[in-house]
Amino acid sequence: MSFILSLMGVGLHTLLAYLMLTGAVLAFFARLDARIPKSLSMLVSVLFLCVSVWFFSALHYERSEEVKDLKAQIAGQERIAQAQKRIAQKTNADLRERIVQVGTLQEQVADYEIELEKGGVSACPSDPAYLRRMRAIQF
Repeated sequence: MSFILSLMGVGLHTLLAYLMLTGAVLAFFARLDARIPKSLSMLVSVLFLCVSVWFFSALHYERSEEVKDLKAQIAGQERIAQAQKRIAQKTNADLRERIVQVGTLQEQVADYEIELEKGGVSACPSDPAYLRRMRAIQF
């Protein structure tokens, strides 16, 4: 029964609350029949109403607990999202810095290749221009 109700999207507390409310209305209108004592009809009606209110309050309590859980999950996900955002910002800053370093290194290599082509410096002897460029390259 619970499986069928869950497929319909109706919980057991909801079903019982509405059934008891319907029973209370039917018991109240049973007073119109002369064969049923009015006190019995009123007693059954009040009893069904009390049970209906009890199930509605249980349903409300379940929903409020579910809302609290969902709010806690949202807060946790927001903390995770903020941490991921901080990590992404730091990673992007590091990446930008690394791109600048690579660009500077490429410029230094290009300058050195031009100097090699001109013949002003050679790779084997350690002349001042060669030493200056080698010291300027940073990894």
